[in-house]
Amino acid sequence: MYEQMNFLERQGVQVEIDSDTFRKIIKESKELGVSMLLFIGGEPFIRKDIFDLVAYAKSFGLATSIVTNGVLLSENNVNKCFEAGVDYLSISIDAATEKTFSKIRGENILEAIVENIKILNRLKKKTNREFPKIVTVCTIMDDNLEELLDVVLLCKSLEIERVIFQPVVANNIDQTQRSSIFPGFVPEERLGILGKTIDKLLQYKKESLQNFDFIANSLRNLELIRKYFRNKLTSRELSCYAGYNRLQIIQEGKLYFCVSQQKYSANFGDIKKDSLKNLWFSKKAKFYRKLIKQCRFPCLQWCSYRDEFDELVGMWQKRILFKQ
Repeated sequence: MYEQMNFLERQGVQVEIDSDTFRKIIKESKELGVSMLLFIGGEPFIRKDIFDLVAYAKSFGLATSIVTNGVLLSENNVNKCFEAGVDYLSISIDAATEKTFSKIRGENILEAIVENIKILNRLKKKTNREFPKIVTVCTIMDDNLEELLDVVLLCKSLEIERVIFQPVVANNIDQTQRSSIFPGFVPEERLGILGKTIDKLLQYKKESLQNFDFIANSLRNLELIRKYFRNKLTSRELSCYAGYNRLQIIQEGKLYFCVSQQKYSANFGDIKKDSLKNLWFSKKAKFYRKLIKQCRFPCLQWCSYRDEFDELVGMWQKRILFKQ
């Protein structure tokens, strides 16, 4: 990671949003009605002013989430999270064993992540704090099918707030692609194992009210994951709100929605040259929203959902399952 950043800097490529632009984004996000900021991209804890920016966002009443691999979640950084007011930490845990985790992530760091989460929990209890809470995102792929339930149990033992499952995508630049030759995609001969794994997750979720809330995916969403890997999931079964509930701002200050970057330039403006409000309501943004509505390849990534809808359905299902 560090070598890549140094290489980009030597090539004259901007690797971070400058602080003044970042503060402009925060201020204009509040004015636009944004409720949460996600600090994501590379490893946010490497950024020197990350906690100053979080504190600035909190001064506007914005919720904050830092997406981190968890390796730099030291006691010092935990205390800085407390001081800045970080609400959530999003840590990816794609396996329950070091061997599988290393195969997926390329690094033997699961043990370090687990120990750092324990440090956070210890310091939260010591200081009687509720935040930051940890949300784990687990990507379902061929390599970890046998360990998905174990991931849930591991996260539960670590007092993590909830686990979110989402299927792997073959191409982050064009998430509409489906490819059985992609290393992470589940081959046909392993679809039976995928089905049994989904059954286990559904059974776990239905066992208790606590378990139901712990796995963030709805019952229906877990069922749709089967169809996703069988290339049978259709847009009629899942609406995408990627152009309405989230936008991405990269290090150069350009704004992106989730559309095929192989077919379109994808960005619809520069935050350094215009206001966030003008860009959000611009003709180009409207054009990309139309493309998103026309997408026929649901990816089941969390950024495409409207959490409020799933929560309403979840409330109804809990009443039936647990006789509330």
